[in-house]
Amino acid sequence: MIVSPLPATRFTYRWVIEARPSRPGHNEPMSANLALLGAYSDAMFAGDQEAVFEFWSPDFVSHVTDRVNPDAVGTDIRGHELEWWNQVRSAFPDFTFSVELLIESGDLVVSNWTVRGTHTGTPFYGVEPSGEPVTINGTAVLRIRDGKIVEHWGGPHCQDGVGLTH
Repeated sequence: MIVSPLPATRFTYRWVIEARPSRPGHNEPMSANLALLGAYSDAMFAGDQEAVFEFWSPDFVSHVTDRVNPDAVGTDIRGHELEWWNQVRSAFPDFTFSVELLIESGDLVVSNWTVRGTHTGTPFYGVEPSGEPVTINGTAVLRIRDGKIVEHWGGPHCQDGVGLTH
C-alpha cells in the first residue's frame, strides 16, 4: 500500500491509499482515474449542472438503485445525482465536501466522503431546516472505464440517502 497526499483542490482530499505493491519512493503521478474523480467532484462542488452528464457514462449503473429508488431501476439516474448535489447546495449554504480516503485498484476507486454544513437553507428531501450542523458521510465504490464513471456501489450511510432523522 502506498499512502500519498493529493494536490489541493476546491474541496479537501486528506490522503489516498493506492492498492498496489509497495515501491521505494512515493513520487508517482496521480492516476487518470483519481484525476477524473477529482475533476468531477470539483465541478459538482462548484455547481456545474452538466458535470454528471460529462463524467458519468450514459449507460451508468448504480447497484443501490433497487434499494433506495426501485422505480428508477433501468432508467438514466444521472439526474438523481445532480438533484442530490442541488439539494445539498440549497439546504446547506455553507457546505463543505471532503474525501477522507481513496483506495484505487485497477478500474475501481473506493471513496469515503463527507458533506458538512448548517441546515439553514431549504428543506432537504422533505426535512425542514433546523439551523443545526449536519454531517452526511458515505462511501462510494466506482468503476471507471474509458474516462467515464460506469458503475457505482454505496452511497450515504443511511437507507433513505438523506443522513437526517425524519
